[in-house]
Amino acid sequence: MRALKSLRVRLALTGSLAIYLPVVVVFGVTAITQESYAVVGGDGVERTVSRTGIEPSGWAVLTVVLLLPVTCALAWWWSGRAVRPFERVRAAAERIEGTDLGLRVGDAQGTTEAVALAAAFDSMLDRLERSAAVQRQLVEEASHELRTPLAVLITGADVVLAHPEPSLELYREGLERSRSAAHRLRDVVGELLVDARGRARVIDRRPVDLAALAREVAAEFAPAPVAVSGAASAEAAVDGPSVHRAVGNLVGNAVKHAPEGTVVGIEVAVEATAVVLTVSDEGPGIAEADRERVFERFWRGDRAPGTGLGLPIARQIAQAHGGDVELVEGGPGCRFRLTLPRGAAPDTPQGTVAP
Repeated sequence: MRALKSLRVRLALTGSLAIYLPVVVVFGVTAITQESYAVVGGDGVERTVSRTGIEPSGWAVLTVVLLLPVTCALAWWWSGRAVRPFERVRAAAERIEGTDLGLRVGDAQGTTEAVALAAAFDSMLDRLERSAAVQRQLVEEASHELRTPLAVLITGADVVLAHPEPSLELYREGLERSRSAAHRLRDVVGELLVDARGRARVIDRRPVDLAALAREVAAEFAPAPVAVSGAASAEAAVDGPSVHRAVGNLVGNAVKHAPEGTVVGIEVAVEATAVVLTVSDEGPGIAEADRERVFERFWRGDRAPGTGLGLPIARQIAQAHGGDVELVEGGPGCRFRLTLPRGAAPDTPQGTVAP
């Protein structure tokens, strides 16, 4: 009974019966004989009597007997070819380890269902490999970025503890350094969590008025002066929460670097196929040598305030929508241009925010 649970055994039995039963039927039909002869009864009347019987020839019996193992072998070979794609999927699953997700089933041959199963299995492995890569990158970046504030905390504690006669002022300085390092840790952990959730988030494209979204972001930064100009309405099919985060990162970066008394601007422009939001400030700007590094993760020019994740996350969200974030040259301060397609990009349908 346990053997009957095997798909190959079931297919082999079905194939054997499908091939062998017609042979048995033909043999039985050809072996049937019918004889007719005349019999004279007691009343002197002659009657015709028929007799039907089975008289198989020796060659016919031998042929049927020899066909049985041939049929079973043929059915077993056919069933093996039918389940081979499933065996490849099983073997691949057994060989895959957590540290090596690069193995693929490849181009399977067989039935349409088997080919579809192999393709779906490879697609699942692609998603798992991307997810594992994101996790590894997150761990590496977190360990790298958290090392500095942790070192500050440890060093500050060691300095105070090593002092023979620590004063109240020394304790205060140590606590201030610890508080600053703790704030840094909190900001980095928060940005890393937002980044990780964003990478795993599925884009839910819905019609969103990006001009209204820009005004909402500007209101959130009050009392910092943030002015929205340009188109009064700019509808696009985007994931609203993700884009809100991207615009907020750009505006937050501008507010941090804008001199006191200046205004951060958000200009909304509607083009034929895209909506463009340009965030500008009147700050010191970015040196020519550093313009290529502004979108590097954790990069902060001259140790500027922040975690160095705002701009990379904004670009990541824009690219997941089929758009981009660019640093626009010219003019005082900085100008970052966020471009988003008005409709779903043909090559980037609904998917994860991860690039």
